[in-house]
Amino acid sequence: MLFGAVMDKLNNNWHLAKDHEENVVTEFELQLWRVHFAFLHWQEKCEKNISGMDLTAHELAILHIIRMKDKPKTVTDIARLLNRNDIHTIRYSIAKLLKIGFIEKVKATKEGSKNYSFQITAIGIKNTDEYAKMRKAILVKMFNQEPNLNLDNIVKSFIKIKSIYDEAERAVSSWEAERCQNIEIADPKS
Repeated sequence: MLFGAVMDKLNNNWHLAKDHEENVVTEFELQLWRVHFAFLHWQEKCEKNISGMDLTAHELAILHIIRMKDKPKTVTDIARLLNRNDIHTIRYSIAKLLKIGFIEKVKATKEGSKNYSFQITAIGIKNTDEYAKMRKAILVKMFNQEPNLNLDNIVKSFIKIKSIYDEAERAVSSWEAERCQNIEIADPKS
């Protein structure tokens, strides 16, 4: 039985997929979860092989974002670039990266600013360079062996898909506000 046929059978019995349109989106989201977690596992295994450390994929994302273009990044920069809003978790990951010496805190470049930025250290550069070498030798090579996989088009599709999810998030906020106006809240005194 083909994978698509198996997915149709599974999704038709799933609360998220009651018709063909829902089935298509559900199958997409299931594969998105699977790709997401495969990517996280790949990053963590690659780092473990390089440094022997158990860094999470979220910590590695922050490390590589800080190294990006070899310019210091603020917590806000990191959150914006990774499309995250969990500042407290980002700060926790930064503290861990500071402790192991992969990054360092530097004063923000704006005059009179009390904010700090974070930049890669020599140890962090060595680590991320080794990661990049392993990534090129294994992952990039594997992608290059897939002639029908057009990553440029996939990236463009991801940008569009992200904008759809962003818009859907805004719609949920609006929908939730409207829904809450119509809900009667029980009086706790009764």
